[in-house]
Amino acid sequence: MNIEFVNQCLSNIKWNNNDQWQVEGLLKHSNQYLKFDIRFLKDFKDKKGKLIDSRSQADKVLFEDNDSWILIDTQELIKYMKDHSLKEIKLEELIKNIDWNIILPKK
Repeated sequence: MNIEFVNQCLSNIKWNNNDQWQVEGLLKHSNQYLKFDIRFLKDFKDKKGKLIDSRSQADKVLFEDNDSWILIDTQELIKYMKDHSLKEIKLEELIKNIDWNIILPKK
């Protein structure tokens, strides 16, 4: 789990030992409680990724690159993949093609 994201970006934190989401809290400067999937990427043969269940209870899925935290709306991600009959997708494509995403700089 990505504790660094939690420490830098969330307040009013509640932990959950669940495969669907791991932490609930407020994004700093926000007033909406959200559930986050903060699992690290896993290795899959020749690439890294996350398995996202269509029944996920997480509101947002966390990804990261060297400089940023990238939050993607879980339901938009699932809908986009279903609408385009995809089993896997590149993060860059998601960022370009869905409405709800936030990119936060790492400190």
